[in-house]
Amino acid sequence: MGTGPGAMKRAIQTFHEEYEREFSFRQDDAPVEVYQLHLAAVGKTPKPAFRPAEVRSQAPGEPTERRQVYFGSHGWVETPVYDRDTLAAGTTLVGPAIIDQLDSTTVIPPDTDAEIDEWLNIRIYLQEAN
Repeated sequence: MGTGPGAMKRAIQTFHEEYEREFSFRQDDAPVEVYQLHLAAVGKTPKPAFRPAEVRSQAPGEPTERRQVYFGSHGWVETPVYDRDTLAAGTTLVGPAIIDQLDSTTVIPPDTDAEIDEWLNIRIYLQEAN
């Protein structure tokens, strides 16, 4: 329909034409009121460029604390606790271990290994049962 000075007049004219088509009569002198308007918009945003972190095999460093954690058949086990923000890509953990972060806690049970991958995900590897 367009924009500019004549756009509203063209919109009213189109309304009267559509009204006549639908109801077989028109009243050009009747006021036209817009009481509901819908808009759909599509935009393009730049995609973020994710870059993998440099992976260097390394131990997790010193735990922030140690906790007694109960692991079923293993009973109570003194378990190191690590701050998630300090674990870099390539860090490997041998369970048992706890990884604390602001919004979650990850438990690495005994007989389980974990590593921080290049996207900083925690990958947990379960040992196969014999």
